[in-house]
Amino acid sequence: LSRLIPGLSQNMLRKLLLVFLVVCCHADWESLVEKLVNKGETELQDLLRQANDYGAGMGAVVMDVTQVEVDVGSSTTYRPVVQMHGMGDYAKNPLGMEPLRRLISKHLNGTYVTNVQIGKTWYDDWLNTFLMPLNQEVEHFAATVRKDPHLKNGFNAVGYSQGNLVVRGYVERYNDPPIYNWLSVHGPLAGVAGFPQCNYTAEICRLWDNFLGDLAYESFVQNMLAQANYYRDPLRIKAFNKGDLFLADVNNERATKNATYKPNFLKMNKLAVVKALKDTMVWPNESEWWGFYENGSEKKMWNMTETPWYQNDWFGLKTLNEGKRLDFHSTPGNHLKFTEKWLLKMVDLYFKN
Repeated sequence: LSRLIPGLSQNMLRKLLLVFLVVCCHADWESLVEKLVNKGETELQDLLRQANDYGAGMGAVVMDVTQVEVDVGSSTTYRPVVQMHGMGDYAKNPLGMEPLRRLISKHLNGTYVTNVQIGKTWYDDWLNTFLMPLNQEVEHFAATVRKDPHLKNGFNAVGYSQGNLVVRGYVERYNDPPIYNWLSVHGPLAGVAGFPQCNYTAEICRLWDNFLGDLAYESFVQNMLAQANYYRDPLRIKAFNKGDLFLADVNNERATKNATYKPNFLKMNKLAVVKALKDTMVWPNESEWWGFYENGSEKKMWNMTETPWYQNDWFGLKTLNEGKRLDFHSTPGNHLKFTEKWLLKMVDLYFKN
């Protein structure tokens, strides 16, 4: 921004960033930050409740979950489970991630279930879902699971929303210890073409996307904003491949391919992807099933098998699918709107093995 707008003050830069975050999350960030500084975690919990009532205003799981006590280490033959939260959420969230952790563990007879925290504190974890580049988030995730002795022989994983991109980065770049089965709940796996809660096909949203799209692939944005790392503008594919620091790489879209991504991806036994049929957070929601807009088009959509990353099998997706190791599911509502009963059904399908 400083290069594009000479004389831009730090105060104006902060205001522009706040505008970006407000559009992304439909939240009053200036008052939120003030509340957090003055009162702490309780205010964030209230915001998450409001976001859930609004219709998943942020990528946080907030739901009513039966409170259960877990006897970790009791007799169980199931693999441990790692959960990765999404944008605007945090590992120790007492309204979602923590109850879900206990619920899954109880359902699996006390199996070890852990939530990965990106940062030293809950506040760091929450803030890093916006301001830590995905490459660093993936490195932090890898370091966390590798030092956990419960996970040394591998584990199952469930990601929520943006958290699935962190899981994906780990799978392709490390997968050691390996992820056996991965459940992707409403993950923007093929990226996004529009900003959250703003319909890509609406004129006002396209104007906003065009304005911010000019900045999205600038290095200072890529190194400061996680959401820019998976913004794949179908009208700016050349700029995307040149400037994007995460998605273009894990898609293996560039001329020089990373030969390790495919064998790492194929270490998985099973990948289950879940699409929210009325998703207003991920544009297009076909991304949750590996589809996306055609290059150069704002309207025409590729399904998974029509995408170049599938047809050329750049990271193993085609091989996984043809081996009947890729399953598709859907939920009827909005982003991260699902029931406890549905989640436990998925746990039965993929984590009881």
